[in-house]
Amino acid sequence: MTRIYLNKATRIEGNANIEIHLEEGRIKTARFMVHEFRGFEKFVQGRRVEHVPHIVSRICGLCSVSHQVASIRAVEDAMGFVPSKSLQNLRDVVVLGEWIASHSLSYFFLTMPDFVGAQGGIFELMKKDPEVVHEAYALRLGGQKITELLAGRATHPVSLDVGRFLQPIDAQTIHQVKETATEVKERVSRLIQTGKFQRPESRIPFPEDQRLNLLSVRDKDTGPQFCICDRKSRITDIFQGDEFTDHISEMRGGDSLAKVPYLTRLGFPDGILMVGPLARFLAEDGPLADEEIKALNMADIFRDKSGLTLETFDVCRLLEIFWAAKRILKLCQDLDLNDIRHRVDTNLSGKGMGVIEAPRGVLVHTYLVNRGILEKARLLVATQFNNAFINLLLRDIAERHALRDCLSEEGEYLIGRCVRLFDPCLSCATQ
Repeated sequence: MTRIYLNKATRIEGNANIEIHLEEGRIKTARFMVHEFRGFEKFVQGRRVEHVPHIVSRICGLCSVSHQVASIRAVEDAMGFVPSKSLQNLRDVVVLGEWIASHSLSYFFLTMPDFVGAQGGIFELMKKDPEVVHEAYALRLGGQKITELLAGRATHPVSLDVGRFLQPIDAQTIHQVKETATEVKERVSRLIQTGKFQRPESRIPFPEDQRLNLLSVRDKDTGPQFCICDRKSRITDIFQGDEFTDHISEMRGGDSLAKVPYLTRLGFPDGILMVGPLARFLAEDGPLADEEIKALNMADIFRDKSGLTLETFDVCRLLEIFWAAKRILKLCQDLDLNDIRHRVDTNLSGKGMGVIEAPRGVLVHTYLVNRGILEKARLLVATQFNNAFINLLLRDIAERHALRDCLSEEGEYLIGRCVRLFDPCLSCATQ
């Protein structure tokens, strides 16, 4: 048996290795291995619940806002506190600012160099098209500015808290947020309309014989609602937040510390899940339903949904920058800035769930609290949901490009591209 090691996948967040086993030219296994261990679920135990959101924001530098907001929601849910509409809207704006910054980094800096032939990454892309790189920096900075204006810092925010914002937010701050969102929306629209961002060549299809379960979450008055659709946008499952553990199970593989969630009723592997931009786009009321999105040059890739590829995932990421900026402008309407600071009794007991759509997909924090002390925490993050599909596609690519005792040059390239297109956040996945 021949073992192929691709050490340290590049242009991703965190460290991971890829191991492929061949036997007489046939693939036996292909594994995406993440060996970091962070331990956040364990060392938040015994902490005061009001401290936990500030601790878990340190899980990741790219997803710090998402973790903090999900944690705040879980604490508030456990305490029986329902945030005001204005408070919730402003938190959503902060998360969407992180979407813009994260998507800009992923699309332009990590994956775009692949499909324009800039194998050296962003520095080679800068030589090929400095204008695009300039715009990419501006988009990322725009998302960070929105987050910083409301949360105090773009990374590891300091102003988000249980029941409130810690810093005062006035009409001038909201005006700056709206100005920045408008600039982001116009900038990404201009970039798309240049025609430089047409759908790249489709080289990584989803296997036809694998069921595609696309998971997204909707905010309802009664709490989070989970929706699962197939590759043709047909809804196959809907369940409420308090039913989550009845529908979703998880396992750990022997080759990675990242969990593998799956649909309980379908089992593994039929029930493996995919989250993120593609899942959100194909949801019934997702960004694809927006008329302005439909009018953009790239939206026609969804006309034939049976032909979805992993490259479609990346296109959704670019279009979501536009959608997030537009959504921010809507959320900033009719805010009551006198209704965003509330005192919450954090000495109670209860079980709470905080669910949001982070940049990479569904993020779930579930807490068990006893008299203000966190007894147990369970976290499921987007890269964990996508983990099984990453392994599945790596094996599929390896099978199509295996030589007798090695992979073809194109096979090695596509394996690296496959991992980057998922934009895995490995610090989050091994929290």
